[in-house]
Amino acid sequence: MDIDLTEISVLLGQKNSGKSVLFEHLLTQTERYVCLDPNGEHGPPGAVFAESPTEVLFNWMEGETQIIVRDMPLTEDKLVQYLRAFGQLQRAYLYIDEVHNWMSSHYIPDVLKDLIKWHVTHNNCGIVVAAHKAKEIHDQIWTQTDNFFIFSYGEHEDAKMSEVSIPDKGRVHDLDPESYQFLYYKDVAGASSQIRGPVPIPRHLK
Repeated sequence: MDIDLTEISVLLGQKNSGKSVLFEHLLTQTERYVCLDPNGEHGPPGAVFAESPTEVLFNWMEGETQIIVRDMPLTEDKLVQYLRAFGQLQRAYLYIDEVHNWMSSHYIPDVLKDLIKWHVTHNNCGIVVAAHKAKEIHDQIWTQTDNFFIFSYGEHEDAKMSEVSIPDKGRVHDLDPESYQFLYYKDVAGASSQIRGPVPIPRHLK
């Protein structure tokens, strides 16, 4: 799978379906990132932990380019400050786990909207977010998503997922939530969706 800079990626799936494990796996494959980790679940080898936006920027200037933010509770006011700090970086990925904590289909913080609209392209950055369902993702992200990772979705498909144009997306309903498999689709001309997995469990989690 290729998650390139200037791309937006969305991970979706019900609890315990493998979404968080894939999120952690992707972190182990990324050299330059800031990860907002509201539940304190992530910590791949080599990462450093920051508890303030100042620490994020200080660590980055010191050459530490794999940063996990553990500033709990991560309120929206704090989130905005971390997003502004990320906005000063180039050639980096912003990972946000449990992004539905701060957005909905109808609301998104203005700073995050600006990062999506301008920073991704102009500063050669990427954004990776994880949530439970498509309806929790604001349209500003959803309509610009390049990479979809969709795990077992539960019994009901929300309207936003129903409307998205992903080839053979109905296969999501056949996924066993315990299989750690997911539907992967890269939104480029002529692409098809694929069932991938099971997600490799990072060595440090075994």
